[in-house]
This record gives sequence, structure tokens and C-alpha cells, in this order.
Amino acid sequence: MDWNIIDEVRRMEEEMDRIFTTFFSHSQYQLGPSTALQEQEQQQGENQKVGTREPLVDLRETDMNVIVTAEFPGIERDDIDVKVRDDSVETKAQVKDEMKEEKEGFMAYGRRSLRFYRVIPLPAPVQPDEARTTYKNGVLEITLPKKEQFHTSQNTAKD
Repeated sequence: MDWNIIDEVRRMEEEMDRIFTTFFSHSQYQLGPSTALQEQEQQQGENQKVGTREPLVDLRETDMNVIVTAEFPGIERDDIDVKVRDDSVETKAQVKDEMKEEKEGFMAYGRRSLRFYRVIPLPAPVQPDEARTTYKNGVLEITLPKKEQFHTSQNTAKD
């Protein structure tokens, strides 16, 4: 098999096109307002505004529970709102801080705003009223007991 530099350059060009298309298709990387950006904001509704991050999420399923772990860096527990439904978990958080520092001949102002929002579909129906949460070091863990008919047993016979 012969190596052809032209084919290799063409392959690299296609890969770079794919990477840039993926990178710039996310609204947070677009420069300036555009009609596509405004349409996206309208479609996402009130809870999911442009500039809102999605927390990183891990989802685990055990025989009895579904466990959701979500990262909210820089957010206090009181600033997180969790809504559990039979088939999904909605998480949102927002914090706004202002800083003002004045010294002789020097004045500084700063603002910080963090928003997170995500709806996480669940792999099995759960019992929302029995959800338990823990929060430590910016990591929220939600333990959701499955509805009884959806408990899995490791002793099931295989044909």
C-alpha cells in the first residue's frame, strides 16, 4: 500500500472541517447576535437561556435505584433547584455576585454570573417522593428509588 500525501492532507482537512463545524455550532461560541441565535433562545424557553451551561452528569442504574451525579462548580447547595419526575430530573442553578473594591487612587468592580440548567432523562421510572440528595464540593448526587415493577434481579433465568 502506497502512502499518498494528498490523500492524507485531504483527510486532515475533512477532520478539521468536522471539528470546527461542531465547535462553532454551539451557541456559546458564536460571535454577536444572529437570527439563528435568537431563534434558538426562543425555542429553549425561559429556563434555558443562551449562556447557560449544562452541568456534567453521570447516570448509574442499580437493581433498586437510579443515581444521578451532577457537577455544579462554584454553586452553593441553596442555589440549586431539583425537580424529580417519574421519567426525568430537572436541575437548575443560578448565582450572581458583585465585587467592589476601593483603595486610595484605585477602584475596581466585578460581577460574576453562573447559570446551569439540564433535564436528564431516566432509564427507568422512579419514585419522585423518595428521592434523596447529597451535596459536597460542588457535586450533587441524587438517589432515586425505582418503582417496584422495574427493579431488576440478578437471579433471572436466561434461555
